[in-house]
Amino acid sequence: MDLNKIYKEIDSILDKLDFNGLWKGFKKYNFALYDDEKVYFGDREMPVDNRFIGNTAIDYSDGKIAIWKVTDNDLKNLNILSSNIVHEMFHAFQLENNESRFPNDLKGLNKPLDIEYYQMKKQEGILLVNAIENCDMKSKFSNLEKIITLREKRLELYRDSTEYEFSIETVEGTAEYVGTKSLGKFDKEKYEKRISKYMEMIVDNKIIFDTRRYSYFYGALLLILVDSLNIKVSQEIENNDKTIMEDLMGIIEKRRKIKDIPDDVALEENLHIYFNNIRIEFEKFYARDIGNHPGLYKIVGYDPMNMYKLKDKILHKHFVSLRHNSTNKTELIKGPVITVYNEDESLVINYLT
Repeated sequence: MDLNKIYKEIDSILDKLDFNGLWKGFKKYNFALYDDEKVYFGDREMPVDNRFIGNTAIDYSDGKIAIWKVTDNDLKNLNILSSNIVHEMFHAFQLENNESRFPNDLKGLNKPLDIEYYQMKKQEGILLVNAIENCDMKSKFSNLEKIITLREKRLELYRDSTEYEFSIETVEGTAEYVGTKSLGKFDKEKYEKRISKYMEMIVDNKIIFDTRRYSYFYGALLLILVDSLNIKVSQEIENNDKTIMEDLMGIIEKRRKIKDIPDDVALEENLHIYFNNIRIEFEKFYARDIGNHPGLYKIVGYDPMNMYKLKDKILHKHFVSLRHNSTNKTELIKGPVITVYNEDESLVINYLT
């Protein structure tokens, strides 16, 4: 595949997009496509290096750029690929505007074991799907009030985990919202299919435990509902410490009485399966010959979608980047690798390969 040619086609698609119309102040950023060997900029290419990991936004040359590792599947539809690059461009926009509401992914791995947490969360998903599908504005608004009521209850009972979700919805959910809205400009049919897929996902009994991925979809759909109700949440990024949900809690005054949520036997079974699968992943790792690397390190890079926690250890399936405290040198370690933490989880004290 000629990625420089693909780059130019995507660049042409993005040139027609009104970025500011998607989010106040948003603009087009430079981007790069890459594969296992090279990075492509449309008119030139270079060997790939350790800066190019995953799909994200990075510092490059004298500014921020979006990067995307291209797969054969990506090439099936360039409109979808273009919308995904818009998502990453929005991260460049956030970084340039000093976004401060980033989630603490390591703390976010401390997931509640209580089924009540996930039953409330699933009910919020059902309410959001019903609100988006409903044409009656009064019913839509009522469902939003119920979502906020449930989320305030979750905050009381499970503050850290709930606030972690709010942060992901704010940082990643907004990027997914902007990318999805751009897809609506490129291809209305593909946009509708994506919305339907996301609505299925936020009531799925398995994805609900994948907090980060789930919150991408929930955050994007929440903003689409807010749009349909003509509610104006703040689009300020710099000097804004309120998450989207906290902003909505201040805008929406009424709270609704919530009926008792019925027990969900299938959801409870999936909860046990989820945590058991994490234990199995660790057991598989320990069944190998293991190398110990004690020391003091700061974790500076990771794949948040593919890591799991058990007690004081985190299993990174793809990679982790650690900075040595003594030498200040950064090392990229390919997974699977386990990082072991000190008591307050501020430092890595060992890693296992």
